[in-house]
Amino acid sequence: MKSTILVATLGAEPQVVTLALDLLLARKERIASVIVVHTTPDHEPVRSSLQSLHREFMVARSYGNEILFVPHLLAGTSGPLSDVITPTDIDDAFRSFYVLLRQHKQAGRRIHLSIAGGRKTMALFAMAAAQILFGPEDYVWHLVSDPALVTSKRLHADHPQDVTLVPVPVAHWGRLRADDRSRVHDFVEHVLTPAEREVTELLIREGLSNAALAERLGKSVKTVANQLSSVYVKLGRHFDLPETPDRTLLLVLLGSYS
Repeated sequence: MKSTILVATLGAEPQVVTLALDLLLARKERIASVIVVHTTPDHEPVRSSLQSLHREFMVARSYGNEILFVPHLLAGTSGPLSDVITPTDIDDAFRSFYVLLRQHKQAGRRIHLSIAGGRKTMALFAMAAAQILFGPEDYVWHLVSDPALVTSKRLHADHPQDVTLVPVPVAHWGRLRADDRSRVHDFVEHVLTPAEREVTELLIREGLSNAALAERLGKSVKTVANQLSSVYVKLGRHFDLPETPDRTLLLVLLGSYS
């Protein structure tokens, strides 16, 4: 049986994490770990939210010892993210979510993703990464709580009807991924030039922007853009696509490569 995890975005309200977890456990989901994605806890309200969850999981042991609590700090090429506002923040936030989710999918885990907490931008990039990587066994959730429960700040609901998990439709772009892993491997290993393979492998692993790829590889942004343009054309031919694919479709089709 596949291990199942809950990944939850966090902002000012720690209850969105515990309420979602409680509902999943009530559905007999066997959650092995809860990964809480957050920006820097250097200031309020993120600091208090993390402290509250730490007490709940690690001190009060409300969930016993069976569920592992894992804070996950959003970070980019310049360090931890304090917010997601600028274009650079946006690239870094997507990359951070993409790498996190891909690692767990590569490990064969089922993922429940709760996007109820934190800034709306966090939910957007988490959702974008999920649509690339998730399969039909994974779920994205929003949380709807009774106003009185929200105001109370309680981490657990007294009445089941006070809180509801709402499924968020996922396009499951990953269903487009080539089932034949040998075909994916053949494309990366034998169709691409060494330089194209280098940039493609890094993009698949980390979802980096062209600028970040260029910095990591010691190339100009123009060179990286030209190499990826060539990769897109070859990818379209290799998989008999009606149109030249873009960055997202590359990640979808080649996501199984490792």
